[in-house]
Amino acid sequence: MGIKKLNKLAFFLEFTYIFENDKKLTNAEYAALPMGPVINDYKVLIKNLVTSGKISKNKKADDGLEDYLPLVKAKDLSPELTGFLLTVLNRYKDLSPKQLEDLSHGLDSYNITIHENGGEMGKIIDKDLALLDSSLSLTDL
Repeated sequence: MGIKKLNKLAFFLEFTYIFENDKKLTNAEYAALPMGPVINDYKVLIKNLVTSGKISKNKKADDGLEDYLPLVKAKDLSPELTGFLLTVLNRYKDLSPKQLEDLSHGLDSYNITIHENGGEMGKIIDKDLALLDSSLSLTDL
């Protein structure tokens, strides 16, 4: 999976979790950028995950594609959380990075962040704004 899609899926997982549970899933912050939300400092995060042996660069990926593979299985996740994560991933996994980008551009959390900062990109999206994104609801799945 490429970096763009990974960032979008992480955003949708986090913000859907907040919408459904009214609490944060992780401490990650998401910056509003022209191609949609991305994990703030995701390059540092990826480097730390590689260094700690949790992921590795996929050597079989197409040239020019940054693609990573997990090296460890998630432990310590409750069956409920695992089920939630799989439900959200199944909802978005077949969408292209561009389709995920377009979906994220339609979210209030992204648009309010851009608007409140005069169109300036790179500002952190307030996770409380996820509660406004009714399109993240899982009730229609």
